[in-house]
Amino acid sequence: MVKRFAVLKEVLHLLFPMVLTMTLELSISVVDTIMLGHYDALHLAAVGLASSLWMPIGCFLIGATFGLTPLVTRHLHGRQPKLVNLYMSQAVGLSVVLGFVAILLTVFLLPHFARMMATEPETRDVSVAYLYIFAPALPMLALMTAYKNLFEAAGRPGFPLMVASTGLLLNILFNYVLIFGRFGFPEMGAKGAAIASCLSLYLAVFFFVVYDKFWNKHPLFTRIVWRYVRQFGILLNVGMPAGFAFAFEVGLFSSMTWLISSFGDLALGSGQIVMSYTSFLFTPMMAMSAVTAIVVAKAMSKEGVDGVMTRLRVIVMLGLGYVCSCFVITQLFNEQIPYLYSSNEDVVALAASILLISSCYQLPDMLQTVFTGALRGFRDTRSSMIAFGVSLFGLSMPLGFWLSHYSPWSETLSLRGFYIGLGAGLTLLAGILILRFRYVLNRYKGKRISSPREVA
Repeated sequence: MVKRFAVLKEVLHLLFPMVLTMTLELSISVVDTIMLGHYDALHLAAVGLASSLWMPIGCFLIGATFGLTPLVTRHLHGRQPKLVNLYMSQAVGLSVVLGFVAILLTVFLLPHFARMMATEPETRDVSVAYLYIFAPALPMLALMTAYKNLFEAAGRPGFPLMVASTGLLLNILFNYVLIFGRFGFPEMGAKGAAIASCLSLYLAVFFFVVYDKFWNKHPLFTRIVWRYVRQFGILLNVGMPAGFAFAFEVGLFSSMTWLISSFGDLALGSGQIVMSYTSFLFTPMMAMSAVTAIVVAKAMSKEGVDGVMTRLRVIVMLGLGYVCSCFVITQLFNEQIPYLYSSNEDVVALAASILLISSCYQLPDMLQTVFTGALRGFRDTRSSMIAFGVSLFGLSMPLGFWLSHYSPWSETLSLRGFYIGLGAGLTLLAGILILRFRYVLNRYKGKRISSPREVA
């Protein structure tokens, strides 16, 4: 019991700041949704469509830097902090190269999809403009995530929390000024939201660089190793499967948005409300995944499998308590929650019915997130990528499409069928990842990663 209490203290020391940090980061998109929902329903639908297009690319960039966590954790706890420069240099190179590719895709390819999927001319034009304006921020999204992963892996989650808090406050100010046209600025709507998000990401990276370079008493990233800026194969080898896995999951939600667009712009607005709300609830689970990766990597370098299992039990119990709370809150207030995002009665009514369904798959979503982090702590990211692809695109999409269009209940379910399919896919995914984790754990029984050199 004493050991479990010590483990709980260790987990919560990382978890609370990371939950707050990720919640504040996600609140930026929530602020966009709320302000645009009260500005204009078509602008809300346009940003929902644009976000569904760029988010899989952005999440691949974020996921590609996830490989930094287990690598940096083992080096820092293995008394080889200078090797952190090697991996952060690779993160810089990775962010620049993949970010440039992401900009090209967002500017030249995604607008064509936006034009095909939007049903209203105004929605189409606003979506395309949003993509053009937001594209230059994508490299900063990857670099900001790399810095955040570095500080959290070092056990210093406080500064990322401060950056996220400052970014949220600035984003609220920028959104208010640019969306509604205050203090002499022109009224820009969704274009103003895109500019606000860009400014917030660039300022976040600026804060990280300046703090670590000039104010941090124990700097983490002390110098750039230019050789590894160009040669980022080690980080890419671990991070790319994690990036694809993350992109698969977000890509599923984006694909649902594309398919929902066939039901009209009001349905698209409802889907954006549900995505924004469920993403907000998903944030603590993402923090649990990051914490799991850190404590698993640390436990394997010091205690072995027993230490891993003790920490995983604590994290799963915390997750169970959290998803039960989310389920109760969503079921009780499903009709009131959408009014936070929009005042349109039709949009609110449809979103309220979908929230009842989405609350039911919180448990498998939590389990797959935690065990994805546990496998990442073992540097096993390829199996998660395959499991995500099979479960989400092999089951969720076909089942959801059938339920919404061809099943005997299609007229009643309408777009709700896609969310039922999503729940089935997440349940299968959680089962696959748990079985894979048990296999990996058995392979490491009686072993301990005693030297961080094994990682390199």
